Amino acid sequence: MLLEIENKPFTQFILILSLCLISVVVFSIIGTLGATLIYDFNPTEINNLGDPNIIDGMKLIQLFSAIGLFVLPPLVYGKITSKHSLQKLSLSSFPKPINYVLILVLMIVLTPFLSWVIELNAGMTLPGFMSGIEQWMRDSERNAEQATKAFLTFNGIGSLFYILLIVAVIPAIGEELLFRGVLQKIFINWSKNAHIGIWISAILFSALHMQFFGFFPRLLLGLLFGYIFYWSKSLWVPMLGHFINNGSVVILSYFYPDMLENADVSVFGEEETSFLFYIGSFIVSAVIFFMVWKVNTQNKN
Repeated sequence: MLLEIENKPFTQFILILSLCLISVVVFSIIGTLGATLIYDFNPTEINNLGDPNIIDGMKLIQLFSAIGLFVLPPLVYGKITSKHSLQKLSLSSFPKPINYVLILVLMIVLTPFLSWVIELNAGMTLPGFMSGIEQWMRDSERNAEQATKAFLTFNGIGSLFYILLIVAVIPAIGEELLFRGVLQKIFINWSKNAHIGIWISAILFSALHMQFFGFFPRLLLGLLFGYIFYWSKSLWVPMLGHFINNGSVVILSYFYPDMLENADVSVFGEEETSFLFYIGSFIVSAVIFFMVWKVNTQNKN
C-alpha cells in the first residue's frame, strides 16, 4: 500500500524525519551491541583513542549509524511513497557521460579554493560575550579532529577498503540519497523555488555534521552537489563527487600518513603564491560548474 502524499511536502518531511529517527536509533543499538561482542567495546571509555578496540568499535558503530540514518530511511521512503522507488529517488536515470568527467575534474581543481575556505572558517572568532560558546565549539572540533585521525589509521590494504566504505562509500550514497534525493525535492516543492530548496538542504547537510568551524566548506559542497543534481536529474553525479571528496582524504592518509599531522601547512607554497592558486582554482571551478549547467540544460526548454 502506497502513501498518497505526493503534493504534501510537510507530511513528506515528517515522514522522512520519523524514518531517520527510528532507523538511526535501532541501527546504533545494533552497532553498539556488535562492537561490544566483537571488540569488547566499552562505551564509557569512548575517549580512550589509544585503545585499538575502542577505535574498531567506533568504526563499526559509525558504519551501522550511517546506514541507519542516511541509507535505509530514503530507500524505505521511496518504497512506501512510489511504485517506482528508484525513479522517485533519481537513481534510475543516467545523465550524459561527460557529467562524470566534469565532476571528477571539478573536485580536483576545486581543492585549493576549498582548502582556503576551510582555513578561513577555522580562523573565525565569535564576539567576546560568546567566548564560552566558542571555546566549547573549539573543544568539540578538536575532539572530532582527534577521532578522525584515529579513524584514519590503517593495518594493511584490507583496512583501507573498510575505511573507504565507512568514510566515503556510505556517506556518498546515503547523504546524497537523504539530502538531495529526498529533502531537496521536498523543500523545492514546499517553497516552489529551486534555489530555496537547494540552499535549505545544503544548510541542513552542513549543520548535521555539528562542526561549526567546518560549516562553510560543507555548505559550499552541499550547494555544489545540490545544483548539479538539480541540473542533471540524477543522483549518480553528486554521489561520485561526494565519493571523490571523502575518498581522496582516505587514500592520501593511507599513502601519506604524515599529512594528517601537518594539515595546517599549506601545500601551495608561500602566502602570495597560495592566493594565486586559490583564485585560479575558483575561476577554473566556476567555468567547469558552468559547463555542467550548459551540458544539462542546453537542449531543454
